[in-house]
Amino acid sequence: MLFERSPKTGEQKAEEASELPIPTRSVCPECSKIVDAQLYDRQGQVWMHKACDEHGSFNELISSDREFFLQRRRRHFELGSPMHNPQSQSQANCPQDCGICNQHQSSPCLVNIDLTNRCNLNCPICFANANASGRLFEMSLDQLGDILDRVMGIEPYPPLSVQYAGGEPTVHPRFLEAVKMAKDKGVLDLQAASNGLLFAKKPDFAKRAAEAGLDVVYLQFDGMTDDIYKQSRGRELFDLKMQAMENMKQAGIMVTLVPTIVRGLNDHQLGDILKFAINNTDVVTALSFQPVSITGRIDESKRLEMRYTMADMAGDLQEQTGILDKYQDWYPFSVISPVSRLLESMTGTPKIYFSCHPHCGAASYLVVDRYTGEAVPITQFIDLEGAMNDLNKEAESLENHSAWRKKLTRFQLWRKLKKHYIAENAPEGIDYDALVDFVNTFLEAEPEHNNRQKGHIYHKIGDRYHVILLAAMHFQDSYNFELDRVQHCVIHYGSPDGRLYPFCTWNSGPCHRVRVEEQFSTPLT
Repeated sequence: MLFERSPKTGEQKAEEASELPIPTRSVCPECSKIVDAQLYDRQGQVWMHKACDEHGSFNELISSDREFFLQRRRRHFELGSPMHNPQSQSQANCPQDCGICNQHQSSPCLVNIDLTNRCNLNCPICFANANASGRLFEMSLDQLGDILDRVMGIEPYPPLSVQYAGGEPTVHPRFLEAVKMAKDKGVLDLQAASNGLLFAKKPDFAKRAAEAGLDVVYLQFDGMTDDIYKQSRGRELFDLKMQAMENMKQAGIMVTLVPTIVRGLNDHQLGDILKFAINNTDVVTALSFQPVSITGRIDESKRLEMRYTMADMAGDLQEQTGILDKYQDWYPFSVISPVSRLLESMTGTPKIYFSCHPHCGAASYLVVDRYTGEAVPITQFIDLEGAMNDLNKEAESLENHSAWRKKLTRFQLWRKLKKHYIAENAPEGIDYDALVDFVNTFLEAEPEHNNRQKGHIYHKIGDRYHVILLAAMHFQDSYNFELDRVQHCVIHYGSPDGRLYPFCTWNSGPCHRVRVEEQFSTPLT
């Protein structure tokens, strides 16, 4: 593990988190052999150096801003949450013997299932396309049912979300049946990663999908002008995106906008995309920024031209909107893990941990005034680090002391945390009690409380304010691959071979997707 500490302390000395170089393990981009690597400082940036005995040395940019990178490490809570029933017992062959093995440090929060690799687009930047592979991979309902049973049988808790992906999942001939099946099996939050074409072209499709149980569409959304779509997706799509969103709004399906960010293509429009989301909070519940992963064999200078890191994203959003501060408002996903730890300590019931590696991503929340359009980061009026440190200490006390401490109620806890609420910075109408009510909707998100209207509940503070989650996840490729990141992954793929794969071993490194699709596919006609 990258951090040497007890899996339940959640503590890390600031000097440890701030030290470079950092030893890690990676893969050779040519042969996928595991190699030692080092993250080091080069002129205020973070780079990776690694060497393969057969294929030589490689250098790769990890973060364009050393301080942004180290700050995520300092704010990270290392709270292990491994699966209790892994599928393999590998001791020395990670990530080749994957699926999930007993070395994995995190239980999945979200499981992707590729329904099909067919697509009604032929995007130049796509890595999961039947047209590119020449083979058809399409899930039968029997296969899907087996995968869903395994996913919902994950111990100590099933994931909060399942996302149908592909290809384009909506072109699966039994997509609506697949949606209903997932909800019938108890999936709390069902998503579909989609380009939106069917939702736009068939007005009743969104309605039927909502009736079947679809909660959220992860909508491919690369920019605000068609010149970007022509380059990234091969055709003009912006008007179709608008129509798809309107049809989904009418059906009651929420939307997460998903821009794949390519340097020089659409990085200049991140601010416009964020402003668009702020102006459409009646349907947009989140933004998920995804810097492009680099596939294929590309020399170092060309990769450097293409490479776009999360620090670049945070800087561009600050410069283009002035809404978010690059260093103040972005946190690793694990920052909310103390909430899970404390609730687990109070109730004795296992809870979901967002325990992914601090190098994987960053997140922020915006509170948006529906009447004025003003957007404020939640970190402006909450001392998030102070609150989470207090929660972590409270959880540790409950775990280590006598049973009488467990009588602490949630109401008492919120009173204790009120000191971290900065009333003078809060938007008008958001008092501490309203904020607590909003947080409680997340804490009560359990599979047995499956609520068809939850997407709207999670999205509001009172009647006046909507909330947008801003998330950035930099999925790995063979050049910037870190094995420790893989072992902390919380986004997995369910496969018809009976295994679960971390996102970054399914799509890069050993790339188990290719092997599995070859095993379960037929030649494309």
